[in-house]
Amino acid sequence: MTNFNIIKLDATTSSNDWLKDKFMLGDCFDGDVVWVADQTQGRGQRDRIWQSEPLKNLTFSLFKYFSNLSVKRSFLINCAVTLAVIEALKEIADIDIVLKWPNDILSDNNKIGGVLIENMIKGKKIESSIIGIGINVNQCNFKNLPDASSLFLKTGIEFDLGNVFERILKFLQIYLEKLSGKDKSELLNQYEKLLFQKGRISFFKDQKGEFEGTVLGVTENGLLSVQKTSDEILNYPHGAIEIIF
Repeated sequence: MTNFNIIKLDATTSSNDWLKDKFMLGDCFDGDVVWVADQTQGRGQRDRIWQSEPLKNLTFSLFKYFSNLSVKRSFLINCAVTLAVIEALKEIADIDIVLKWPNDILSDNNKIGGVLIENMIKGKKIESSIIGIGINVNQCNFKNLPDASSLFLKTGIEFDLGNVFERILKFLQIYLEKLSGKDKSELLNQYEKLLFQKGRISFFKDQKGEFEGTVLGVTENGLLSVQKTSDEILNYPHGAIEIIF
């Protein structure tokens, strides 16, 4: 069981980078959580900027130690974390929520949250991870981000950030524990049930151009499996394909 050690900061550039610096100093412990009120240079996947209005949203990072998790199964960390976030949000907000591969949290095609996981690897094992989570909670305006939204915009309700934070930690504890159990493969099945556009004909873009196809699911190592209208099945790593919607 993870015992969370919560560290609250008024401001920093990135909660993930703050924890990474702590790790490099040999000062990180399992369950360390840094919650930042004003994250000035938050990061998303592939070095994208995560914009967040101070005191309106939830931005925090967690350090998690793993005793026996293979690199080949690293995507299960992503499954556990995103599923935990969705369970927490469903508990507090009456909205439809899905997962856009690999780690975006959507409601009605709008992004309301995301996850950034950075793994520390030793040999063929994942030794530990820094797990960054950003949730748009009470923000009303998203400059130059037409696809972004928040819990407030979806519900008309202003949420207490501390309550949202506590709910997510509760489910993170439940789901991260599954990674050390025999049923961890079930995490991928649960993830696929919430997968955006699964089984539907969609438009995609890869390095060769745009095409129509259907999301079949996600492989054990985290590749998106897409069947083209020609029946050809291709598995894509993150960054190699874009779903156009």
